[in-house]
Amino acid sequence: MRYYALTETDEITQWVTKEIINLLNNANRLALLAIIKKYQDEGIYGYLIGEKLIEATQGELDGTKATFYAILRRFEKEQMVEHELKVSSSGPARKHYRLTQRGERAYQALWQNWIHYYGILEDLIENTESELK
Repeated sequence: MRYYALTETDEITQWVTKEIINLLNNANRLALLAIIKKYQDEGIYGYLIGEKLIEATQGELDGTKATFYAILRRFEKEQMVEHELKVSSSGPARKHYRLTQRGERAYQALWQNWIHYYGILEDLIENTESELK
């Protein structure tokens, strides 16, 4: 996971780093929902979700297997995803995840809100930057 940070090691850098991690955690959750949606018809197993995320974002969004599985467990608890055990030719049965109807609605709403607030922030920052010049 790469992000832009200050070069100094001080309280501001620590604060910025913490905020970036929070932003990336939210981005990872949205991205995982998007990956699951992409493979909605056949379902997709946990490890492959992480691999597809890293591949799709050229490593910009990544995490540990433990992080992905924790998010998937949370999604299941919140009824955003469900799983089906499928026999694997290369080992034990795997959980293949799909979005539930609730998960589909949540994904769409979350994505629309992400776009909306990104646009607002982009306009605000561009206007602020142009006023400073």
